[in-house]
Amino acid sequence: MDAIDTDSATGSGRDPGARRTTPHLLVVGATGALLPAVRTLTARGDTVTAMARTAADLRDLERSTHGAARPLARDFEAPGLREALARAAHDTPFTGALLYCPRASPATVRTLAGAVPPGRPVVLALTSEHAAPDGEAGHEESVEAESIEGDAASWSPALLPAGARPTPGCRLLVLGWRPRPEGPRWHTAGEISEAALRVLDAGPPPRDAVLGRVRPWPTRPSA
Repeated sequence: MDAIDTDSATGSGRDPGARRTTPHLLVVGATGALLPAVRTLTARGDTVTAMARTAADLRDLERSTHGAARPLARDFEAPGLREALARAAHDTPFTGALLYCPRASPATVRTLAGAVPPGRPVVLALTSEHAAPDGEAGHEESVEAESIEGDAASWSPALLPAGARPTPGCRLLVLGWRPRPEGPRWHTAGEISEAALRVLDAGPPPRDAVLGRVRPWPTRPSA
């Protein structure tokens, strides 16, 4: 797979041919792995609907971004998610989304991804468990994949089973690990956020990506 130049991507679900409007991104996992992404998006002038479970953390984020990050505190699995997303996008529809919600049910992930209008970029970050050797069944059709900052070797998101992609055109970012001489480690929130933004900002055609390594599987960090 080709490598993404992690210093070259710009934009935020923007349509370069359209009149300039402020992008409005849905970010799920906004106070955790994707917190640095929220700060980057708001710093470059985008509006973010920041979704997480902890209201206090979201209020702090709203204050620190001077209101550019709009808090949406809720449990993913609580009733009324679709309606809450519709209210958040009522005045300004979502122009894209970054989703990190590894504990959410498939139906919830579909609801989150479906809140973004068709044709707009949605990035779903998946944990390394999705690349486990026993998960290589299905061989569904996939968009072209990239390798960010590492070598995914013989594994690709195209090997994921049917249903891994919640909506057509959703871009998958599979989170691997970073090899080091002293031993492999998981990626930081900053590294995950940077990779997610690169996948979001990449122009058409949409591409899946792998961050770091997912092979050899026995080298996966244990904690």
